[in-house]
Amino acid sequence: MHIIKKYKNVYLSLVLLVAGIALFFAGAGLYHMQWWPFGQGYFASVDVDEIVPEPRQVKLTSIFGTEDLEVRELPFSDQYPTGPFEMLGNKHFLFITKCGEVYFTRINESGEIEITKNADSLTKPGLDEREESKGDDYDGLVYCKELAGVKDSLLVGNTLYVVYTTWDHEANGARLAVSAFELDQEQSELTFSKDIFLTYPAVKEPFLGHQVGGKLVLGADDDTMFLSVGDFSKPDGVQDPSTALGKMIKINLKDASAEIYASGLRSPSGGLYFDRDSNELWETEHGPKGGDEINLIKQGRNYGWPLVSYGTLYEREGMGNYYGNKYNSHEDFEKPAFVFNPSIGVGAIAKYPKTGKNEYWEGGFFVAGMAANSLLYMRKEGERLVYAEPVLHDYRIRALKIDKNGRFFIKTDNDQFLWMEK
Repeated sequence: MHIIKKYKNVYLSLVLLVAGIALFFAGAGLYHMQWWPFGQGYFASVDVDEIVPEPRQVKLTSIFGTEDLEVRELPFSDQYPTGPFEMLGNKHFLFITKCGEVYFTRINESGEIEITKNADSLTKPGLDEREESKGDDYDGLVYCKELAGVKDSLLVGNTLYVVYTTWDHEANGARLAVSAFELDQEQSELTFSKDIFLTYPAVKEPFLGHQVGGKLVLGADDDTMFLSVGDFSKPDGVQDPSTALGKMIKINLKDASAEIYASGLRSPSGGLYFDRDSNELWETEHGPKGGDEINLIKQGRNYGWPLVSYGTLYEREGMGNYYGNKYNSHEDFEKPAFVFNPSIGVGAIAKYPKTGKNEYWEGGFFVAGMAANSLLYMRKEGERLVYAEPVLHDYRIRALKIDKNGRFFIKTDNDQFLWMEK
């Protein structure tokens, strides 16, 4: 009895501890708690997605206004870095995956995205079925090994221009190609029309597939197109005028003639936007370690890579990179309109039009930060961008479009599609 009295408080503590643990497990079972301090066991088999579903609506929130965005999972899967999309009207969309599979889709009455035709692959005459774009690395129209693949598309009337990496067997290297396909929307078909442009020279492996550029935009009229070409992680060719590496290419769509418009680019893989109100060409560009840029591209100008950069040195084995000695400088070369340091993985760029819906956004740009998983609103003053406000978080945005009514359409690298109903 003396021992029981002596350890009475200890016994009471043990009883309370056991009761607390029992209540914890009971509550966990009742509310499907997901946390477990040892990473496995009682809660390990619970499917988080079943308990906490992805939101079906999110808010694009700015100090200048708020808009609702619908969020849905795409009915197909893509590989990183994922491919582009086009708006076909009346809630119909065309998606192209990284390896060249084409999906025609629509948003149905229930608000879900459904495939209206099973996927075909980009192909052209002369390729047999085995060689169609099925991700076979060196065979087929699209070379999609690792980070290479379809980089962008541009719909002009019933012609779809697609830019992609392709393998040149004779030269034993990769090139960036632009090809035209005719779109039959009623039949949901794409038919190869002609090749438009091929970068030069072919680049041998190893190279970085996400550093090839490959963004398209129409210029001042529908007969002029711009193509951004990166350095393929081979900076030696960027300042060489006999190569297309690190250049902005201007293409005449009437006769497929092309010329170098600007030079000194590193990795213009994020986005291009041509502002027909001001006749300005805007480009987003990944820097080395730090130094992501937004550039106002002007004819004949040199943007300095790899001689100058606001980024800093890093190397990848077997691949040259920054070899300039003017860190944090753009001396003697065109300066960016805006620099992100540290980098945000700057991506797609689009201007908000004059709609009367939000006068504060009008004339400004929305810019994706892929590494930052965010969307930024940026104000423009003259030839500079002077303000950056995060307005959407937790989405790695690969493609962004804003229509004439100010509605947003967004594709992520996580097989999600976001859009604004009105």
